[in-house]
Amino acid sequence: METKFRAFQLDSPGSLFSYWKKNTYTLIEARLPKDGIEVLRKDVQYHGKERINTLHITSWDNDHCEINALTQILNQFRPDKIEIPSYEPDTDSGKSCKRLITKYDHIHQKYVYNVTTYDKSKINGLNNGDAWGTSNIVYHSLYDVESHNDMSQIRLFRSAGFNVLSLGDCESEEITNSLMKKSFIETEVDVLILPHHGAENSVLTGPFLDYCTPSLAICSSNYDNEYDHPRPAISQLLSYRDIKSMTTKRGDVIVYQESSDNQVQAINLVSNNEETEDPFTFITKRNSQ
Repeated sequence: METKFRAFQLDSPGSLFSYWKKNTYTLIEARLPKDGIEVLRKDVQYHGKERINTLHITSWDNDHCEINALTQILNQFRPDKIEIPSYEPDTDSGKSCKRLITKYDHIHQKYVYNVTTYDKSKINGLNNGDAWGTSNIVYHSLYDVESHNDMSQIRLFRSAGFNVLSLGDCESEEITNSLMKKSFIETEVDVLILPHHGAENSVLTGPFLDYCTPSLAICSSNYDNEYDHPRPAISQLLSYRDIKSMTTKRGDVIVYQESSDNQVQAINLVSNNEETEDPFTFITKRNSQ
């Protein structure tokens, strides 16, 4: 398997994703799948691993990082690295999660190589990315603003296969305007995780979609989909541009590319993840350049 992305269905509103590339497993968000940690364990073991390489948390909100799920993930999978948001959490749940991560880093030094807070100075100190490289690209969110949503981590997950853009809960037009000046956003995005779970927001606009031109958009919603995500206006934006969208309302979404294949396969699981529906195939931008 060259690259695999999985969007897990949850039993409550929130997000959980995994991204696999060349013996590196990244878990995006600290939540658990609908049927518990065993689903996550099987996904990790499918790639011949017992531990995960990176736990990436975009936001301290409970729908991205939940204390019980975080505890189980840290105990079961011992991530080598934990990437956390730069802002200080203001909810009891968020504060508990950050304390646990700090304590875990202190106690389990033999497991965690570092806990990285991607604040403005940290991002400014990173090396510039190379076009069509395989290292992930970190982008500025907003700082010193009232909305913590706009402080979500923004990252382009890259591999020799397909690339995935994660925007967390970002919702400001200022962020959109900034991203539309970044060359990799224009040339290297294959899969877009819809910001704010597919709610209407000022990040996901027609001009932005015309700029990044993803082949596939992923919406994370729980099985009840009580917030009706993606919202009709977002669905219209996507369909008008012939951008395929998939949601975790009925089951997990799995996107994968085998090393010997230029095509990417995307499937939507249904019926307790035992059947597939609505398969979709696309060519990565890397292979079509």
